[in-house]
Formats: sequence, C-alpha cells, structure tokens
Amino acid sequence: MEARPKVYDWFTEARVTYWAKVLLLLVLAAYVLGGVLTFLERIGSISIILIASIFFAYLLYPAVRKLNERLPLVACVLIVYAFIAVLIVASLTFIVPAVSYDIVQIANHYPSTVAHLQTDIRDPSNRLFGRLPMWMRNEMVNAPGTLARWVRTHGYDATLGALGFLVASATALAAIVIVPVLSAYLLLDSENIKRYFIALIPQKRRERSLDVLMELEQVIGGFIRGQLLVGISVGILITLMLMIMHVPYAALIGLSAAIVDIIPYVGAVVTFVPAVLLAYFNHGAGNAIVVAVLFIAIFEMEGHLIAPNIVSKTVSLSPLTVILAILIGGELMGLVGMFIAVPAAGMLRVIAYHIMPAKATLEEAQPADGRSAHRYALGNRAGARSVGRDAGGANAIRRDGHGTASGARAR
Repeated sequence: MEARPKVYDWFTEARVTYWAKVLLLLVLAAYVLGGVLTFLERIGSISIILIASIFFAYLLYPAVRKLNERLPLVACVLIVYAFIAVLIVASLTFIVPAVSYDIVQIANHYPSTVAHLQTDIRDPSNRLFGRLPMWMRNEMVNAPGTLARWVRTHGYDATLGALGFLVASATALAAIVIVPVLSAYLLLDSENIKRYFIALIPQKRRERSLDVLMELEQVIGGFIRGQLLVGISVGILITLMLMIMHVPYAALIGLSAAIVDIIPYVGAVVTFVPAVLLAYFNHGAGNAIVVAVLFIAIFEMEGHLIAPNIVSKTVSLSPLTVILAILIGGELMGLVGMFIAVPAAGMLRVIAYHIMPAKATLEEAQPADGRSAHRYALGNRAGARSVGRDAGGANAIRRDGHGTASGARAR
C-alpha cells in the first residue's frame, strides 16, 4: 500500500534554511538602506547633485558608447555635450519667449482676474459658486486681502524665505554647472568603475553578477531616457490642446506639465486644475468641460499608450507598483524620492528576480494531501470512464452473441 504523503511536503529543512538566509539579508538590506537614507538626508544638496549627475550620465551613456566604437572617449563626450548644448539653445529660442509672454500676462492681468473671480463668487446665480454656502463664498472673496495682510504681518519671515529662495536658486544654478562636469567624469571613468566593482566579486559568480549589472543599467537608463521622452510628449500634447481650445498661458502650463512629468503620471494631474479653471473663467463651462475631457484623454494616452511603450518595457512594473513606489519615495525623500522611486523599484525587481526561486505552479502550491486527492479524483474519473467503456464493449459483445445465436436458430 502506498504511503500517504505528508502535508506540505515542500516544507523541508533546506528550504527553511534558504528562506531564513533570505529574510536575514532583507533585514540587513533594510538596515543599510535606512543608514544610507539618513546619510543622504544630512548631505541633502550634495546627494541631489550626485543623483542628478548619475542620472544625466545614464542619459548620455548610449550615445557616448556608440560613438566610442570609432572615436576616442574624450572626443565622444565633447561631441555629445556640444549636441546637447545646441539642442538646449534651440529649444530655449522657442520656449523662453512664449513662457515669458505668459508670465508677463499673468502679472498684468492679476488684478482684473481677481476682481472677475470675486464677482463670480458673489453672484448667487453662478452655476459653479452659487451652490456653495455663503460663509464659504465670503472666505473665498476675502482670500486675496487675507493673503496681503498675512504678508504684511509676517514680512520678516517672508524676507527670510525670499533669501532662502535666492540661496536655493544660487545652489540650483551652481548645480547646473556641477552636474554636467560630474557626469562627464563618470562617463570617462565608467569602465574603470565597472572593472573595480567586478574585481570585488568572486570569480565563480562574476558571470551572473554581470548579467544582473547589465539589467540594472537597462532599467535605470531606460527609465531616465524614456521618462524624458514621456514628459516632452505630454507637455507638447497639453500645449497644443490648450492652444486649440484658446486657453490662456498654454505654453507655461505645457512646460510645467513636461517638467513635473519626470515623476510618472504627475504632470497631467498637477496641471489639470489650473487649466480647467482658466478655461472656465475665460470661455465658460462648455469649454472647461471639453478641456477636462481632453486632459483625461491625454492622461489615458500617457498611462496606456505612451508610457507602456517607452518606459514600462525596460522597468517592467505595473501601474499599481509605480504609484506605490512614488508614494513611498515621496514619504522618505520628498520630490527627489518621488523621482528615484520608480527606477529603485525596477532595480529591486531585477535583484528579486535573480534571488527568488521560480514561481510555483498552481498544483505545486497546493498541500500534498490536496494534490493526492486531486490526482485520486482524476484517477477515479478516468477509471469510471474506462469501466464504462469496458461495460459498453461487453454489452456489445453480448448483443452480438445474441444476434449470432438468433441467426443460428433461424437457420
């Protein structure tokens, strides 16, 4: 008689030991990650510059590597940098005048816009504000005056804030110079860095480690280059849509969407509210509804057409994973964390793919008794069908025998 299998026969000592090691490595990795995040938080501006330099180097690396097949590495870096400079100057030639015009228009029309908004809020027959409670409408009408009084009361703090903003702006301008320089050094020393890293790996594990390193490079570089293309595409679509719908400040809103969209799915969402409000106050509810529908269409195009074909093929993360990663990154490191969350999640996916064992099938995931019962049930059904076929054959033989006997008696 066959021995009855034990329940969950896959629960062996070897597997328990393996998973205990994996759990220990995860705990150590979380502890190290916490220390690294604390260290990066203490050197905030330097860490931001370093991360930006690494990302910029990954952005240019494919072009440099392609040119390096025929030219020296230094010449390749200089050519790519010259091309980027020409591209930036050409882009600013078209973007800066339009954005500057929008900013000047906002400054000139601010008093009349506020007055028009206050008139609409006070109007009880207004379709949008007429249904709001009176106290809420009064608060909205008094909001500009309240803001002005707050600025006069907290003028000293506002001055300190302005000085801090100027310092941050100076730091940002310095970063614009420092980041390309650090990226150039990273590109020039990329092979030496890779060889130094490989030398730390034991010889028998180098081949697999190189495969993992190559996949990590594809994830990071693919995300950076892909998200840049996605942001540009979304910014152009929003700008063209707002121009067609005659919504003011289209260039400024489109540029804001392109910049903010370096964080996946954020650009179209952030610029949705100001664009719809501007459409409503300038052209009425019908225009605002059309703009809102077109914004939703652009957001759907980004989520289901543009981003999957450009970014998701390299990062291989579901939309739910991307959103959770952005929320966690924003909680840990603010805007910088939101930007690096998706490539970090993609890197964790690659590492987990090479560390974790292959997925079990549905039958393997069942308890041993369940599998035995499943096989036993299949065997019983097969046996019943076999018995049925045998019985049918016997009946046929008996019928044939009776028929033969009847024929003999007839003869």
